[in-house]
Amino acid sequence: MKMAIAIVVLAVVGLAVWLFMSNDKKDGSYSLEIYADNDVHGKYFDSLYTGGIANRTSLANISSYLKQRREAVGEENIVFLDLGDNLQGDNAAYYFNYVEPQNGEKHLFSRIASYLKYDAIVVGNHDIETGHPVYDRLKKELEMPYLAANAVDEKMRGPYFAPYTILHKAGLKIAVIGMTNPNIRKWLPRALWDGLDFLPICRLADSLVNVVHESERPDLTILAIHAGLGDGIQEDMENPARYLAANVKGVDIVLASHDHKVANEKIWNGRDSVLLMEAGSRAAYLMEAAVKLEYREGKLVDKSVEGTLIPMEDIPADKEYLAHFREDYDKVKAFTVREVGRITEPIETHKAFFGPSVYMDLIHKVQLDSTGADISMASILTPDKTVGKGMLDYQDMFTIYPYENQLYVIQLTGKQVKGFLEYSYANWINTMTRKEDHLLDIAYNDKSGRYGFRNMTFNFTSAAGIDYEVDVTKPYGEKVNILSFSDGRKFSPDSVYRVAISSYTASGGGDILEKGALIPRDQLESIVVDIKPEVRDLIYRYFQEKGVIEPVHFDNWKFIPQEWTVPAASRDEALMFRKKDPEQAIW
Repeated sequence: MKMAIAIVVLAVVGLAVWLFMSNDKKDGSYSLEIYADNDVHGKYFDSLYTGGIANRTSLANISSYLKQRREAVGEENIVFLDLGDNLQGDNAAYYFNYVEPQNGEKHLFSRIASYLKYDAIVVGNHDIETGHPVYDRLKKELEMPYLAANAVDEKMRGPYFAPYTILHKAGLKIAVIGMTNPNIRKWLPRALWDGLDFLPICRLADSLVNVVHESERPDLTILAIHAGLGDGIQEDMENPARYLAANVKGVDIVLASHDHKVANEKIWNGRDSVLLMEAGSRAAYLMEAAVKLEYREGKLVDKSVEGTLIPMEDIPADKEYLAHFREDYDKVKAFTVREVGRITEPIETHKAFFGPSVYMDLIHKVQLDSTGADISMASILTPDKTVGKGMLDYQDMFTIYPYENQLYVIQLTGKQVKGFLEYSYANWINTMTRKEDHLLDIAYNDKSGRYGFRNMTFNFTSAAGIDYEVDVTKPYGEKVNILSFSDGRKFSPDSVYRVAISSYTASGGGDILEKGALIPRDQLESIVVDIKPEVRDLIYRYFQEKGVIEPVHFDNWKFIPQEWTVPAASRDEALMFRKKDPEQAIW
């Protein structure tokens, strides 16, 4: 690991020497406005394409706001950055990634990035999830740097993407160092990032900042990372932003992303006060850092860096932007509104938190039928949406399964299956000691005034193909009792079974296989016996084949003792989901 970091730093040194420009600063005051968005997840347009439903926020809102600011203070006084995860999450991204990937012109996001005049874009983990053909295309097409200093080319042993960029705005020299999430290896199948390695951000940041300072002498240094906030105390691989702000000297601003949280904080790092910001997701907010620097006799004598989170909901969508990309929007809409098939019952996704549901049973049914596996494992990927009964369109496929996970078949022993489920439910439910306790592992947040899950719901995984009970009064390791296979076959802890599971989980996502099934990470690839297409595509094919879907009801598991769990489920459902404003429930 130390050798890999050293090689990357040496590569950056070479780049820095080549880019070097002097920084003899004239005396005076300098002002700059820095803006950034993060985790847009394909929200390019102000519409969801179906039923007249509008996106409350999108890049169209951001476009409108930035045009106002550029007109007010001048283009040369504005910096605009993106923190990654643009290529997944909406039909617009999906369509131009896979349906019409090469049509003689640039990818839609490449064209949007030019229109919005980003100065740099950071690579996100969901951008890597699209696979080499998509993100390599963006790497070539983008007119601004695509940043990820810690994404290493295994053959060349240098950065695969640009490690940093130097911007010259408002008479200032601004260094922007970009990093992506190092946990990509853990979340995504190797085929998606083949030839790459991902180094820990914290172990690389100090060296890179020092190199950039020594060779570039910037007036301002920004660390722009596709990684979350963390607690600021521990070196967190996935969420290190607060830790970086508190420990890396020479950084003025840390811009975070990935965990979809909101932050605007000042953190003291022993030498200076560092601005830390994050703006939620899907263009809900725009980060603004207002910078004022004063130089006398060529030295910095005063610095002010103040952050503001600007809500985009009340900013009108940019009509010129929407008109410019109207033809692209129409293509996506035509793709989205095509009829998929009928379903005879509505799907309420939040019901999956409380037991078997139409939502999860549909996914389990498709996974079992597509693989012939003994057991299906699937997670709650959509916390709280409803798909009405009747004719579904392709947008409903995104509601049911929002990610581009492939379907894997892995081999697990019966003991490992039980360990997997124990770990899943330990993060999902509370251990009840009295009937008045919560069933779900939720907590009240004083700041938001809402209840929310303590853990990520996309790791809450249930099983089909086996009958089992989850005793909420028992400790970890004793909660799950597997009774038998649902077809009556005996379930044995020593037997080996074929398990259908998402590529995310099979690759180590959520740590369920490693910490639950106790399979070392370096052995995960060895247990994969088959790989199928994306789960969403398999669900689409299922609807196309059947025409009309009458949902199966496996009813193969339950929480016990039911005299406690049934009333507790009703109480928690009211707390979490029966709200006038759907945004009142958080996860």
